[in-house]
Amino acid sequence: MSHLPAGAGQDKEAAARAGAIAGLVDVLICVAAACASNSAVLLADALKTFLEFVAVLLAWLAIRRINRGAHHNFDYGIGKLENLSGLFVGILMMLCLLVILGNAIRNFLSPSHVSGLGLWIGIGDQIIYLGINSYLCYRSRQVAAKDNSPAVAAQGRLLFTRAVANAFILIALVLSISLSRFHWAMYIDPCASLLIGGSILLAAFGIFSSSVYDLLDRTLEEKHQLLILRELAGHFDDYEALHGIRSRHAGGQVYVEIFLEFDPQKSVADVQRAINQITESLQSKIPNSHVSIALADHPIA
Repeated sequence: MSHLPAGAGQDKEAAARAGAIAGLVDVLICVAAACASNSAVLLADALKTFLEFVAVLLAWLAIRRINRGAHHNFDYGIGKLENLSGLFVGILMMLCLLVILGNAIRNFLSPSHVSGLGLWIGIGDQIIYLGINSYLCYRSRQVAAKDNSPAVAAQGRLLFTRAVANAFILIALVLSISLSRFHWAMYIDPCASLLIGGSILLAAFGIFSSSVYDLLDRTLEEKHQLLILRELAGHFDDYEALHGIRSRHAGGQVYVEIFLEFDPQKSVADVQRAINQITESLQSKIPNSHVSIALADHPIA
């Protein structure tokens, strides 16, 4: 059975660790900015950033646990662990949404113009972290695309919403300051909070739909089943009988077990050569697949 390469696990862990460290620093700056201002959007941003940091931290701990596992023996469990991590990210994002909505409603009922030193701290923070989150999002998406990792993919979506939030908050703060002479400018803060909440809702929905679906073990799609049968038909002369095929998804990985009977007169080298050819061919044609071929002399239940 194939295992995840060590380099891939280290790339995922490095990406998650960088996101967690950057998130912690962002939390501290956002809390300072919120405390030094009366901005509703900065307060919402501080709470949202804290929950996002917890979400990224959970993803990092899950990936770290996998990489520290005994001999990486997580073949069927690794997908579930990463999907559960992604599911936790989605739950925390929903909590962020509730906090932002509550804060926005309060400021709609009691509007006021933003002021305080924290506004300028917040503006500087949004500019810096717009660049940082954009870079980390790009890096996470690269790692997720290479390793098909639900946890890193969830982190990439989270970082994308953070970058979008940074841009919205920056615009909201600049407009609130420059248009403070108008009465209606008091509603820029809560409106920006609602826009941020909308982006989080969309991201959370995507995480829930993908993570919950991948947590359910299921057989291969019909096109892949036909591909396996065509491959076995192409090697019909290499084995005596087919006694069974088992296939399943586990997270982002695909596992295929084939039970074949070989002519007992064949040498071990010939049998192994046929097994290697079938295995390598199927793994090259089915993305993220792990194919194993077992010897059998009777049908598999």
